[in-house]
Amino acid sequence: MNLPAFPYQTATGLTYDSGDYEKVLDRALELSDYAGWRAKARHRVTTSGPLIGVGLATVIKMGGAAGEARTEEARITIASSGQITARTGVSPHGQGSAICFAQMVADQLGVMPADVEVLYGDTDVVPSGGGTGATRGMVVGGSAMYVVGQQARQKLSRIASHLLNCPAEDIVFEEGRVYPHGNPSQATTFAGVATAAYHADRLPPDVEVGLAFHDRFTLGVPYYNPHAFAAHVVVVEVDRETGAINILKYVAVHDCGRIINPLIVEGQVYGGIAQGIGQALMEGMVYSPEGQPLTGSLMDYAVPMAEETPVFITDTVETPSPLTPTGAKGVGELPTVAAPAAVANAVLDALSSLGVRHIDTPLTPEKVWRAIQGAG
Repeated sequence: MNLPAFPYQTATGLTYDSGDYEKVLDRALELSDYAGWRAKARHRVTTSGPLIGVGLATVIKMGGAAGEARTEEARITIASSGQITARTGVSPHGQGSAICFAQMVADQLGVMPADVEVLYGDTDVVPSGGGTGATRGMVVGGSAMYVVGQQARQKLSRIASHLLNCPAEDIVFEEGRVYPHGNPSQATTFAGVATAAYHADRLPPDVEVGLAFHDRFTLGVPYYNPHAFAAHVVVVEVDRETGAINILKYVAVHDCGRIINPLIVEGQVYGGIAQGIGQALMEGMVYSPEGQPLTGSLMDYAVPMAEETPVFITDTVETPSPLTPTGAKGVGELPTVAAPAAVANAVLDALSSLGVRHIDTPLTPEKVWRAIQGAG
């Protein structure tokens, strides 16, 4: 297949930055045994027992938001003791951004993530910020943090080169030590370099006292954002007698650019799929004829529990974005878009042999049963 060259200009004016969509789709088909389940589904039509359906969904998702939200700021200060404080305008609330930011800064400065305190969510900490949304946490906020981290590394490298009498480009930051490349025996500590930064007599003549850094990152061209890609394959059983749906297999492959923390990406994918399953099969607002909400609390509003979610098979493909300094594209909203479509497609595929073409979500057993009866 001849894939279009990237960057790819779409008919709507958006530009896709990079990707390998065929590789992601092929991997999802392989992991799910797509052809094998298709054969089983065809066989089940002519036999008794639950129907089998196979659903597929692909998604391209832009990260980084639009307008003013394409810009984010970050600040890093390093005390004379070596303690690092990073401040961000992004407001993490469970998605792991603070952990990733600490990890990024620690990697740049050769310390442990525990040595980096990340502060957010307070105008006394950062005067302005775009918060969380539109998959901008790592794409914009993480890029800002990386840029400021590079500024800190460059200044510390100049100070260390002066202390160790070697070129700044030879300085290595590793495990809390700073030393010339190839000569770790001459190492000083990261804290020692930070201390020197607050004493003018220990600095190069053109370097200012202190370690405070502040900058902004902006995605440069409107409608030219990082675009992530995913392919989901779902296999379901549908009980002909009750309309009950059982998910037999769920495979999801994502390309969210360069991955900063694989465990956090995996967790976001799991959560997004669970949310999508809920949207497809059970979550919905129900009202009385008078307009009174009947699903106004979690006592009545169904959300998926552990026993209703299968074991997910996930994988990743990395095609770094040229638009962010880390190559990240973002992942948070990607599985939430693909999952409900893939599940609904699987259910409708199972019912297609009966002539059922459409059911409004959520696909509750009652709705599915009524559709089967109406088709029969």
